[in-house]
Amino acid sequence: MDPLVLRNGLIYFIILAASLCLRAFAQAWTAHRLGDRTPALEGRLTLNPMPHVDLLGTIVLPLICIFYLQPALDRASLRFFLGWAAPVPINPHNFRNPRTGVLLTQFAGTAFSILLSLVAAVIAGICLRLHNQGPVEIFGVIIIINCSLMVFDCLPLPPLPGGVLLRHLGFMSEETFVHIARWSGLVMLILINIRPVANMISLLVELATIPFSIVMQLVAL
Repeated sequence: MDPLVLRNGLIYFIILAASLCLRAFAQAWTAHRLGDRTPALEGRLTLNPMPHVDLLGTIVLPLICIFYLQPALDRASLRFFLGWAAPVPINPHNFRNPRTGVLLTQFAGTAFSILLSLVAAVIAGICLRLHNQGPVEIFGVIIIINCSLMVFDCLPLPPLPGGVLLRHLGFMSEETFVHIARWSGLVMLILINIRPVANMISLLVELATIPFSIVMQLVAL
């Protein structure tokens, strides 16, 4: 393997894994703030990445996305990155409003990705304004990765937030949710290898990056 490809791939993997673990912490923190101490009792209210790692979602699928689905890792323009952390355990009965609490907790990771992308866009814009091109590509990768995770969150597939939303809107029974969630990892591996699906995800990610690109350009003026 080309050393440059390996180097860039490892950088992308570290950023992706770190983003996934920080998103899981954001979910645990949100649940805790809403009155559920379950994540803290289960050791998930921590910035230590190890409790948040899921073998398939945090290791295997990201490596597949990086080294198999990205044909040009030596270029800044990448298609998409997918993955997930270990599910954060919660007890909805500890929330004042169980339905609202569950949804806020599930989408806390999405909110974190938006915030992180916004911060990365601002810093990248400042670097451009100071004519310091070096860090810009890294911050661009942070934006692409987190926009990918935002798109991933919206997919109506349990146990992703989009699937949780369908369940709470009454479009999916608890039994169906649990059954699909059991096979969701395999389903995602299959879907991302279907070219039309991969192209659609790539397009959605590209659209999601537009607001942050605008912010970066405005800051750079």
